[in-house]
Amino acid sequence: MAKLPQNVRPGGIATLTTRRGSNSATFRVRIEDITVDEVIKVGQPAQGGKPVVFTRSEPVGMMVQTEGIKVTIQGEFVKTETEDNLVLVLIKVLGVETEQRRAFHRLPIRIEVTSAWYWKGSGNPVAAGIQVGSPATANAHEVDFDETDTDDRHHDKPVHEPAHVVAPTPAPSAFLTLGPRPPAPVAGVTPPPAPKAEPVAEVKEPEKPKVDENAVEGVWVQLDDVEVCDYSGGGIAFITHRPLPLSTWMSATYPLPVDMGPITVTGQVRSMRRRSVEGRNRTYIVGIQYTKLERSDQDRVVRSIFKYELEKARKASGQ
Repeated sequence: MAKLPQNVRPGGIATLTTRRGSNSATFRVRIEDITVDEVIKVGQPAQGGKPVVFTRSEPVGMMVQTEGIKVTIQGEFVKTETEDNLVLVLIKVLGVETEQRRAFHRLPIRIEVTSAWYWKGSGNPVAAGIQVGSPATANAHEVDFDETDTDDRHHDKPVHEPAHVVAPTPAPSAFLTLGPRPPAPVAGVTPPPAPKAEPVAEVKEPEKPKVDENAVEGVWVQLDDVEVCDYSGGGIAFITHRPLPLSTWMSATYPLPVDMGPITVTGQVRSMRRRSVEGRNRTYIVGIQYTKLERSDQDRVVRSIFKYELEKARKASGQ
């Protein structure tokens, strides 16, 4: 399941695109709601004065312009529903991509990755200096990991759960036999004053420890069967079998072409879209923006692209 950026929210205007055979149509719609499971509700578009009818699982595209960033969404039609006399079209999000301004030339190429890891947890492991392969942090088990991890079917539970005990209610007859009966009132005799209740000390609950929102908790998890599909001096795109939410930290090592040696890159996920839907062989294209790349390594990346394209041009010309 793809995650939407926070700047895509209800009330925004989106461009909805459908393609049926060789015909395509574009509609301007308003985002009415976004559910927790990443389903976007938009007003039903109309064409020629008639409402547009979708078929179940029909692929649709959406483009949302927000705060100078263009967000492209791949989705499929789920159903229509009516709320407050408004017909809504429900679209399930399958892939999300944000437009990035490229300062480097991109090279489309397939390279098998030597090793790839993603950070399953919270916080910035790079700033915290947590190396790939390090053991899990002390409180990693308390982190709510993202539900897009389709392989994680278990839910951690505490070993000892507090028992809820209800005190038994005494039978009605028990109230009639507790102690002697008080004497009957006598005319002209003032009964002694009732004893004053002892003040009850106020019991304060212990203060809960403050939660550090910037705390880094989690563990690096290895990804299998990862390939590079394009790269540049500013970012890289991988083909993976696991969807990774936007802003997920990722680190990978792969060999640069034309014998430029191996390189390790680290960055955050900036785009994710579904590549194929064939059962268990479903794959995704995950775009990473470098956040930690030395200038010397960046120069190696740029030179490898130049040398590769130069060799390719020479072979094409028969030299």
